[in-house]
Amino acid sequence: MAHRWTWTELPATVRAEIESVTGPVHTAEPLAEGLTSPFTAVLRAPGRRVFVKGTPNTNGKAVTHQRREALVAPSVGGHVAPTMLAHLTPPGWDVLLFSHVAGRYADVSPNGADLPSLAHALSRAGRIRTPHGLELPPLAERWAEHLTPAERSLLGGTHLLHTDLNPWNVLIGDDGNGKRACFVDWGMSAIGPAWAELAYVYMLLLWSDHTPESARAWLRQFPTWRATCNAGIRAFVTGATAEANARNLPDQAERWTSLLAR
Repeated sequence: MAHRWTWTELPATVRAEIESVTGPVHTAEPLAEGLTSPFTAVLRAPGRRVFVKGTPNTNGKAVTHQRREALVAPSVGGHVAPTMLAHLTPPGWDVLLFSHVAGRYADVSPNGADLPSLAHALSRAGRIRTPHGLELPPLAERWAEHLTPAERSLLGGTHLLHTDLNPWNVLIGDDGNGKRACFVDWGMSAIGPAWAELAYVYMLLLWSDHTPESARAWLRQFPTWRATCNAGIRAFVTGATAEANARNLPDQAERWTSLLAR
């Protein structure tokens, strides 16, 4: 397992730059679940709590994810994601600071209490288009070697996609008007059709004990999903199953295939 840093292990220059934003850090609660960055913690500072993630620049994958997340933060922060407070680059490091979401992981199991909140957040996210000039990879490029040009064209679009809504990336917090779903960790975001986010949510539902039948039925509440052509779904499944097989995840590939019975 890769080394996970604690607050006291961080270089003094990194801690100092973080505290220039947060104020003096009193406590740092480390987090580990479902995270790419080797340093993740909730910092308690005067009058507030701040979520921070950081990585040495030698960790290319984590740096790529964090910089992509920093790019999309102005578009999603405060809408369907926490607000980014700062993107810091102290010597040798890349660090992101976000407003802390005081909440819990969403319960999106069959009849789960948070399914309506998830649906509302997905509807909000589906209205977000990629700002002009934002350099994000198209979803189709993720699977370019496995798709024909015609299939890649079916995955084109202008919407900002999370593409990694796993059980650790959907939180439920209270925004003062009741509970609200929040999507965190946008490090795998891409550009594509709005319906593709719903296709990714299909796997989230299966991970949360839905049957393929109940998951497909739940997705049909979204007009964007009902309007999606079968050829587009097949192109998505072709790419997703190829990726799963390349990662030696045959069970996941089989689950993706079950989406075709829509």
